[in-house]
Amino acid sequence: MKEIFTNMTTDENYLGIIPARGGSKGVERKNIKSLAGRPLIAHTIEAASNADELDRVIVTTDDPEIRQVAQKHGADVPFLRPQELATDEAPMAPVVEHAVSYLEDEEDYTCSAVVLLQPTAPLRNANHIDQAIDRHRDPSVTTVISTVEDHSYRWRPQEDGAEQLNYTGEVSRRQDKTSEYVENGAIYIVDIEQFLAHGDLRGGTVGLFEMSRRRSIDIDTEFDLWLAEQFIEHFDGEN
Repeated sequence: MKEIFTNMTTDENYLGIIPARGGSKGVERKNIKSLAGRPLIAHTIEAASNADELDRVIVTTDDPEIRQVAQKHGADVPFLRPQELATDEAPMAPVVEHAVSYLEDEEDYTCSAVVLLQPTAPLRNANHIDQAIDRHRDPSVTTVISTVEDHSYRWRPQEDGAEQLNYTGEVSRRQDKTSEYVENGAIYIVDIEQFLAHGDLRGGTVGLFEMSRRRSIDIDTEFDLWLAEQFIEHFDGEN
């Protein structure tokens, strides 16, 4: 594993932030649950620490055990986040803002962009992170969000009958339907000025970074853990 390091010598600093709170609903203690013989969070720590384009990577958690596990797997965990930023209702933006503010106040560290890497996307690797950062360097975008292609027809239940959200007047064959893209939760990159001004990880001019469906598994249930384990065991060399 490549050593996680800080590079303050250039104007372009990409700060990787791995958020890992102690509570979880779908899978108890999800962030340190075993996946292919390692804690779930360790897969994201490894991907981040092997990404050439990240200048620094930190884990933000409220949980001392998660902090210990993350440090054991090579992560920098410079603080324990406040409990009010670790509830089920706490949005992600204040968590990121707290981490950025802490590093600036306590270590005089600043960055040009934040790269949010959720541990629930364990099949995202270092190449994905580097490629997404390269996408973010396009001057026409301020934000990059990782996505997976989707051809589904979506519905919303209503009192007077379900409403189809992306119906164009004709049901097309899957291969003929215009592609849509769904966030997969793996990578969010935003210019720091854009983020601090608006507090939005999806704001500004958004560019999409497409990932394969296999690599887009998001861990929310025990079945997702099983599915990710099958991929690691049988298909890990594939996209």
